[in-house]
Amino acid sequence: MTKISVILPIYNAGPHLSLSIASLLKQTHRDLRIIAIDDGSTDGSGRILEAAATLDSRVTPIFRENRGLIETLNEGIAQANTDIIARMDADDIAFPTRFAAQLAAFETAPKLGLLGTNFNTLFTDTRLSPAAAPILTNPGERAVLGRFCTSLRHPTAMFRRSSLGAADLRYDARYPHAEDFDLFRRLALSTDIAELPGSQLAYRLHSGSVSITRIQHMCATHLRILEESLERHYPSAATGGLQALVEMIDADTVDAAAEMIRNLDALAPSQPENERAAFVVGVDTTLYFIFALICRARAYPLAYRFIDQAHRWHSIRRRERAALSSPAAHLGMTLSQWQLAVQRLLDSRSLTHVLPGYAQISECAREIELAANLDSHRYAA
Repeated sequence: MTKISVILPIYNAGPHLSLSIASLLKQTHRDLRIIAIDDGSTDGSGRILEAAATLDSRVTPIFRENRGLIETLNEGIAQANTDIIARMDADDIAFPTRFAAQLAAFETAPKLGLLGTNFNTLFTDTRLSPAAAPILTNPGERAVLGRFCTSLRHPTAMFRRSSLGAADLRYDARYPHAEDFDLFRRLALSTDIAELPGSQLAYRLHSGSVSITRIQHMCATHLRILEESLERHYPSAATGGLQALVEMIDADTVDAAAEMIRNLDALAPSQPENERAAFVVGVDTTLYFIFALICRARAYPLAYRFIDQAHRWHSIRRRERAALSSPAAHLGMTLSQWQLAVQRLLDSRSLTHVLPGYAQISECAREIELAANLDSHRYAA
């Protein structure tokens, strides 16, 4: 049986940590070592980690002062002594078949060095949004997508060192909060990458998520990587100055971003046939990323200008088109977001009904919390 090293960075993950660890311990593939690094938590996460390690020897706890996520991930990679390395976040829940499904995919594709999976979004403690429809499942498409955005869902990533070629499996501290975008684009230059279409993770979205608390920094790093990738792969489309959007959203920065989208759209017909679909998805994703950045600043007249200058009204939802054209754009966009939130709730399902083996996972989480002398009533199956 193939042994897996699982890197689990932990920082103040107390409310969700026991369930996350339990989902790893209840994997159908049991030959694993969980390298759990407590990055200076102050909320009692350490007690949960110690309890888990006492209950199951597959948990290797490491305690130290806070050094940040990138250094923690690199320390975990250095500690791993296996060919297969998996990522996991301390607030997510892995489906029991996650590792077995990923290993099976590796066995059928010798050149595959990086593999992710689809996931459901856990937006409350009990409600899961449906997984997105599978896209870009053909060989090589994820590498093209990775020129524009993070090509895989980071918490689902699994690496096979022996198939990475000369690539350095190490996160770069120069790209904080978008370190996965940078790593995946580098690995794509020397190995095959892919994503399993089936959901194998419940990704938790909450107010403490990095994507919410550090959105400004993440956007700046993302745009920096995007500019570097365009200069490398599509230099005729690059306009420069994208990072300025984070500090100053004005007519000049918006027009430059719109020009970039027009340039990329003009390149689409000339892309190799096996890359064209991924290229189009990448450009669309970039459009939505910039549009959301402008709307987040509530610069709605400039959001209208961006879409208009990019010649992309067909890419925007009908209700957003109407809102941006209205004098009361702020009210219209707020209503649009509220409608989306209501629709997400209506489309969602109970975690206990969607997640396979939830009763066993929750019982394991309860045992961990009891061992840590914590209240465990919330994990009653």
